[in-house]
Amino acid sequence: MTNQNHATDDSNSKQITRRAALGTGGALLASGLAGCSGLTGGGGDGSSGGSSDSIQLDYWMYFGAQENEEMTSLVEDFNALDNGITVNKQSVPFEEFLTKLFTSVSSGNAPHVASYYGSYGRHLQQICHPIDDYLSNGAKNKYFQSAWDNLQVDGQTYALPLDIHGKGLYTNDAVMEEAGVDPDFADWQSFSDACNTIVEETDSRAFSMLNGQAGQSALRAYIIALTQAGGNIIEGEPGNYDVVFDQGPGKEAAQLMSSVVGEHGWDKTEFRSGLGRINDFVNGDLGMVVEGTWGINNFENENGEVPEDLSFEFHKPFMFPGSGEDVAWAESNSLYFPVNDSHNETEKQAAVEFAEYITQNHTLWASAGGHLPAAKSVATSSEVKNTKLWTEFKSISRMHEMVTNNQIEYQPMTPIHLNSNRYWKPLYEMYLQNMSVDEALTQAANSLQSALDDA
Repeated sequence: MTNQNHATDDSNSKQITRRAALGTGGALLASGLAGCSGLTGGGGDGSSGGSSDSIQLDYWMYFGAQENEEMTSLVEDFNALDNGITVNKQSVPFEEFLTKLFTSVSSGNAPHVASYYGSYGRHLQQICHPIDDYLSNGAKNKYFQSAWDNLQVDGQTYALPLDIHGKGLYTNDAVMEEAGVDPDFADWQSFSDACNTIVEETDSRAFSMLNGQAGQSALRAYIIALTQAGGNIIEGEPGNYDVVFDQGPGKEAAQLMSSVVGEHGWDKTEFRSGLGRINDFVNGDLGMVVEGTWGINNFENENGEVPEDLSFEFHKPFMFPGSGEDVAWAESNSLYFPVNDSHNETEKQAAVEFAEYITQNHTLWASAGGHLPAAKSVATSSEVKNTKLWTEFKSISRMHEMVTNNQIEYQPMTPIHLNSNRYWKPLYEMYLQNMSVDEALTQAANSLQSALDDA
């Protein structure tokens, strides 16, 4: 949610501090950012307080900038319940998070709770414990089915979902109007015609599939085109995976992706900064971009507000060709429970109680963070529905429609660190015309197959 992945991907952490400009929930923002302290399982950062005889829980999070502030507020709300549980949070840089988490488990210093992506359940299964025995009655029914199902590994629940965030198509209204283009695209042909018209009738570029400089940005956009083409990244079962995206629909989707810059000339070949495409969109130099629901935070100016002269809308990205399903790529920030022999049963129960509270009782994560809450009642609350994100920009409302209509696609759940540039940087280079389609697919597929075989 965040450029959560900072330098290594395009997730969703905000690079500009977000203030309460997007709806009623913004007024709830707490001031102050979480500090970073020693990265051990105990102690926290001293920001949570609590009596000495309360149950002390350690929570690691990777959120940056505004998301850090939002989660700080949510933790403070929980601690204010005075229920005998105190949560001590620590901020860990995203690019270091997985390494430090695995190391903390090996050294016996793991926290009680840790944030990470929902699609990483199989990767984190080896260092986390299932929580089915600690969940409250009916907990499963509180969340959207797609998010809940994505957190099941071998029939057990390993995490609770905080949100469902995904990628769609943002259109700049001023560019659309200048070109005389209607952004309600019925198919790839009408979308292509619109892109060509933008190039012919304006000084703007038409369309970009990338919103970041890392391979993960390319992977997430590729998953949308790949699934709509009828293809998959991998097939098979744990221990016997076959990489299949380098052939058939996978190759067709890659060729289409490459053609956006190459054959069609709708985008440029260079990428000078992480927010380069987003800045172009805000400045009217780019008509359309594939970007996440959290992306609105990156549209903001130095005052933390969406510029008054910027008019835009979020659309379902269902314009790609093929015989597959209309889907958008999606992910869920989730709360996992690392293994630590020093954690007793009371602490484990308290950790799940904290996670249920955070995931089932917040609107701030939506109103200020740009994410669809994973808890159904929160997602459709009046606080969320009254935000501009729901009514005007339509990022959360259209994400809600896609979720309820089963039109989202999580990335494959594998035992490896699937988002690594090791696998997907070739797709990024292919898009920028630095590698051919065949060369990029072969390199990406071979490295991914090798890693899966060794896992």
